[in-house]
Amino acid sequence: MAQPAPVLVAPARGRPVPLPPLHQPTAGPDHAPAPQLAPAAKWLLRLLVIGVAVGAPVLAFAGQRRVTVDVEGKVKQTATYATSATELLERKGVTARRADLVTPGRKNIEDGDRVVFRRAKSVRLVVDGDPRRVLARGLTVGEALHDLGLVPGPKDHVFPESGEKLRPTMSIFVRNAIHAKVRVDGRLRDVVSSADTVRNLLTQAGVAIGKNDYVFPARDTEPRDGMWIRVVRVRRIVTERSVRLPFEVVTHRDANMESGVRKIIQQGGEGLKVQRFSVLLEDGRRVSSTLLSERVLRPVRNHIVRVGVKEPAFKGGGGSQEGVASWYAGDGMVAAHRTLPIGSIVRVTNVDNGRAVNVRITNRGPFMDGRLIDLGDDAFQRLAPLGKGTIRVKVQS
Repeated sequence: MAQPAPVLVAPARGRPVPLPPLHQPTAGPDHAPAPQLAPAAKWLLRLLVIGVAVGAPVLAFAGQRRVTVDVEGKVKQTATYATSATELLERKGVTARRADLVTPGRKNIEDGDRVVFRRAKSVRLVVDGDPRRVLARGLTVGEALHDLGLVPGPKDHVFPESGEKLRPTMSIFVRNAIHAKVRVDGRLRDVVSSADTVRNLLTQAGVAIGKNDYVFPARDTEPRDGMWIRVVRVRRIVTERSVRLPFEVVTHRDANMESGVRKIIQQGGEGLKVQRFSVLLEDGRRVSSTLLSERVLRPVRNHIVRVGVKEPAFKGGGGSQEGVASWYAGDGMVAAHRTLPIGSIVRVTNVDNGRAVNVRITNRGPFMDGRLIDLGDDAFQRLAPLGKGTIRVKVQS
């Protein structure tokens, strides 16, 4: 059966007229009805669409990892598809060289890893005075030493300090602590130090050194293990002392006074002076002193005596003796005899030349066998030269 032609209807002004649907099915033997999906198939199709919509982003981010990146102390959190630490650093613009430190060292990085990069730096390392050039990795001097396998002890010396930032071409000094014995202030001390000189070792040990103190060995000597160090305390002090000044006996000969007569003109008296000394002490022991000045507090008064040298008058009338005469130091015409009265006057004659002298007995003697009388030197010289020593005389009393 032929289909009827469509009827065109002009729309009224201002009102839309709906058009017939396209591909509208018609009944007939050449047009079968469209197949319909079962409800279960529809739900399966819907689940598949939802799964694709949700799973596509998950699949897209399945290879991404969140890690912490530490490049020379600068730390950042980042998400990456890189599989290794080296690849991640390259994506960050950091090219690692063979000597640089990159961790973790395994090939694949995992979610939550910490990627650390430290550039190797050429530094000058001086250990106990032995310099060498090394490659060190780390942010600080302490990390660099640890990287080099050096772990300084609490008494070891590190300069610059361990916390200072590591810089290329810098010099790092390490001194291992040594044991030394220090004798100071009367004590022997055991000292552990990493100082580079004896002076600094003593400073670390709390031993103050004065400008005049002696240090053996010298203060600039490099300490060695087992070294003995001696500190001598040196002090200069000023002291004073009083000194007694003895007086002298001054004799004036008086020809108008009879020999043997003595008269004191001035009584003697000691003087007194004060001396100031600069004294050098080593560990409290006096080693030298220098006179700085002296001041007289009381002058000396000499003992002045007037001695008569006039030959005494001989009266005679007594007995006489002959024998040997010797001499002694005596002022004036005086003599010594064992038995004649003190103060008596005798006449002594040299039997060899006939010379004679009158003397007063003022002392006892001589006490040597074979001697008769001892003459004062003034009296002896009138009879014979002093060089003769003894002469034979006649003594009249």
